[in-house]
Amino acid sequence: MVSQAVSRWTQPTAVLSTVLALYLGYKALRLLDNQRRQRAIEPSPTSPVLVNHFQFVKVNEKQLRIVHIPHALGSKVPLLVFIHGVGGQLEQFEKQIEYFSLSTHILAIDLCGYGASDVPESYDNYTTGAYVEDVVTLLQRYKSEDTVVICHSYGCTIGTHLYSRLAASESLNNSIKAMVMIGPKAVITEHETKGRAQLAKTPDWVIDFARKLDRMGGIHSKSVNRLLHSSASDDLRRKQLRWNKASRTFVLRRLMAGVQWPSPGDFQRIQCPLLLMSGEDDRVCPAVNAEQIYAWCRATNDRIQSPLIIPKAGHQTMLEKWEHVTPIISSFLIKDCGMTTMDPAWQITKKCQKENKWSLKNTEKWMNTPIISSPLGRGPGKFRAMKVLRQTDPDHSPSAFLAKHPEVGFIVDMSKDEPPYRTTDFEATSITYTKLPTVSKIPPSKADVEQFIAHCNACWKEKPGVDIAVHCHYGFNRTGFMLCSYLIQEQGYSVAEALHHFELARPPRGIRHDHFKGELYLRYEPPKQLKA
Repeated sequence: MVSQAVSRWTQPTAVLSTVLALYLGYKALRLLDNQRRQRAIEPSPTSPVLVNHFQFVKVNEKQLRIVHIPHALGSKVPLLVFIHGVGGQLEQFEKQIEYFSLSTHILAIDLCGYGASDVPESYDNYTTGAYVEDVVTLLQRYKSEDTVVICHSYGCTIGTHLYSRLAASESLNNSIKAMVMIGPKAVITEHETKGRAQLAKTPDWVIDFARKLDRMGGIHSKSVNRLLHSSASDDLRRKQLRWNKASRTFVLRRLMAGVQWPSPGDFQRIQCPLLLMSGEDDRVCPAVNAEQIYAWCRATNDRIQSPLIIPKAGHQTMLEKWEHVTPIISSFLIKDCGMTTMDPAWQITKKCQKENKWSLKNTEKWMNTPIISSPLGRGPGKFRAMKVLRQTDPDHSPSAFLAKHPEVGFIVDMSKDEPPYRTTDFEATSITYTKLPTVSKIPPSKADVEQFIAHCNACWKEKPGVDIAVHCHYGFNRTGFMLCSYLIQEQGYSVAEALHHFELARPPRGIRHDHFKGELYLRYEPPKQLKA
């Protein structure tokens, strides 16, 4: 009898002990996993702008990691707010943050549960409404009369509800003046609805195991391929794998339990200028979603842009094709939304208005600039990018140039002002001088480019095989833009190839102004646009 009583007592005790051991083991594994994930989310050393501006702020009882970069022009320029999607973090906008931080205010956020932000247990922190309130709280702290929301994937859902929240509030002055949606979600399929229901029933450890299987193959696994185009670089693939590993299953479960997908009416309430973009090969949020949002909104918002489809891009469009996406956003905000003060050309010109081009500072800069590039182009005659000559410089005066460069038959001066050398020194010599003036800090117009191309073709028809030397001031930006334009239009280079070859020929960085590079992509490789 005693033995039976002991047996009845020890059996449930053994079961409870086993359950307790399994629970404690699970918690220990969770702790180790969180430590591993924390190491995985450390910022990339290739993003110094992010690393130098990471901050942690208390928001609605949570600590969130943000990047806040104020601009010297203060209220004259807008605030750009970046909101990432499920499984993401603010680092996914690194290229846009680096570019726009030079011309406007920046606020980028690691949403609760992602990046280096807090990961609370409560489901209440992961609802769409909670994410919206987190952004509202931040906008109350980082106030701006002109706020632009740039969002990706599920971030577009947050952005849509954020617009309604701010528009309905009389106490908030942070009305959104423009929105950019990249890879937005509009259509929830039956398969996705069933998957969401199944997710709620499946234990975390089962999902974690399935995700590990999904990551087999590393940077070329299904987990990475699902989000990136097949042409994505290995460097980007490594980042995507790191982000996938850092994304927690229990955060996804909580988020999906509290998600509030926007209705057609929610999208139609957006009355500010709206730009929609999707990757042509986006398998997570296909381009049909952007097309559907456009169809819903076009009758109620006459400032919505026809969706842009970015070729050879998957779900991470803003990183895979950042050189296309970033100038598109810039052009939209400056030209279509009237935010002209954030135009890099406007800011640089304003900054340089009181600057003497031939001041001591610029003289030193000119002295430290390489004199002339290596030959560039595919024809028998080549281009040579150079800095402007100076009459009294022993190494780079007209006389010195004639002696050193017998291969050059023409000089094209693109500077607007009278050059600091005597152009008459080239009269009755083997070099013909021509002035085709362009405005400093501003990409040459299409008419300027056509005139330059016609002139160069005429030069080579007159003297086949000679080199054409081109200069503006330092021989990087306007000169590089013109030469790249010629290579693209006349010699079949892609924009990327032209920029790369010019950089090789004119080190250390080739074209230095990013808005010049962006204009080349906009002009020669524009995205596909859905026809109305």
